[in-house]
Amino acid sequence: MVKLNGMKHDAVSIDQAGRIVLPKNVREELAIKAGDTFKIGINGVVVTLTPNLTGGGFVRKGKALVFATAGDESLTEASVQAGLASARMDHDSRSVAGLVGRRPQE
Repeated sequence: MVKLNGMKHDAVSIDQAGRIVLPKNVREELAIKAGDTFKIGINGVVVTLTPNLTGGGFVRKGKALVFATAGDESLTEASVQAGLASARMDHDSRSVAGLVGRRPQE
């Protein structure tokens, strides 16, 4: 990894079909998953890929989970509370699902 102007840069190769694999740490940090789409920008010899965010959601920034919105949308108290409630329900359902099928300890 190379740092240039405070930004991290990884070297990746392009295959014969024109595909580039984003490194795992990049996918995890930006919460990118299979099927996500990107906007592509070209400025001189610089190519920029920007994930298409259709709405708001939690995005991993380093070790923190940050709520981000798409575009110029502003966060309101109601939208923050709704996002937190949704994340808590998701966490609770995953926790309960993990308990299903477990045998009680004797």
